[in-house]
Amino acid sequence: MSDIIYDNFNAEVIKAIKKALQSSEVNPLYIYGPSGSGKSFLVQKMEKEYNGKSILIEAEEFDPSELNAYRNYDIFILEDIQLLPPKLPVPEESPIPEALFEITNYFIENEKQIVFTADCLPSSLNLSNRVISRIEAGVIVPIKEFDKTSKRKVIKILGKELSRKIIDQLTQKDIQTISQAIGAVKKAKLLGYVAEEAESIEKTKSMDSSKTKGEFDKFISEVKETFPERFTGSEEEEKLREEYSSKMYVWEMKGFNANRIKKVINGPIDKLTGEFVSFTMDIQRLIELQRFYGMLDIDRLLEKSILPKDETLEIEEALFNPDKVEWLTERINELKDEGDKLIRESELYRMKKEREEILKGTIQPVNIDKLLKELKIDLEYNGFRLIKEY
Repeated sequence: MSDIIYDNFNAEVIKAIKKALQSSEVNPLYIYGPSGSGKSFLVQKMEKEYNGKSILIEAEEFDPSELNAYRNYDIFILEDIQLLPPKLPVPEESPIPEALFEITNYFIENEKQIVFTADCLPSSLNLSNRVISRIEAGVIVPIKEFDKTSKRKVIKILGKELSRKIIDQLTQKDIQTISQAIGAVKKAKLLGYVAEEAESIEKTKSMDSSKTKGEFDKFISEVKETFPERFTGSEEEEKLREEYSSKMYVWEMKGFNANRIKKVINGPIDKLTGEFVSFTMDIQRLIELQRFYGMLDIDRLLEKSILPKDETLEIEEALFNPDKVEWLTERINELKDEGDKLIRESELYRMKKEREEILKGTIQPVNIDKLLKELKIDLEYNGFRLIKEY
């Protein structure tokens, strides 16, 4: 089962699923674990890899009138069985418990695979005792909470683009499920750092702010201090909105185009916050692009007509427009490649000229007639006499 993260927390489940795909010995298979632990992902992969006729449905979709249709499948997967309607005082009032018992029996007796997922042990289900008994006679496997090793492995795989420092920080957070890990990694990628808890943020606010920081480091510190984990009450929202407005004004004073923030400054606070974080990340990228652009040999690129003169104005304007980040990144990379090519060509030309000069200075043309006159052969003594030394 490719692209599945495998470790201590889900090893038993994956082993049971592989066995169930090969034979009917694991029947029924009951997988349980907390919400977000990856149960759905695993059974969806199971159904996809099964060679026979299969069906996967949510508990809310379970329909007793479709019992005969369900029997036509070789594997039947019922997700979140805890969401089935509870057992009633009078069983006849709901056909679901009886239908569930019948379909479970049918798949077991006919050596077809039936699989359930839930967020609790079978004994905690609000279903009839005979259904629970049938399930407990099968194979029950849990998806466990992360241990430290599993957590780090999951975060490293999900956040392979993140720095080691951020991965270390995420590993220290209270992350117990795949979904929590995905959310934490996405947030770290979005913000560019690991969001601090409220207590840590207060501590940061009280620290001495007189330390020398780079322009963007100050920027990020301000974002960390004003980006809340939750919003409670209109007073806090208005205060946050005012802070965002102040930041927007600072960006404009520094020459950045802040129209994206202006459009949502009076809108829903969650949308404003999302735009604020996204905008801040684009500002960071613009600052980096400004540095890269400044390292280019613009005069040489203009001289070789690689960069049209009128485009330099467009680029310089775009360096302060967050909406142009993607275009800028692509264009500056192209110019860098062309600049590197010119450097390589220039270096090759220099090396060629140097080699020609070296050869010209060390190897002189040979005058054969002059050489023969200066070498005389003495046949009487059977030897050669060098009249002129070379």
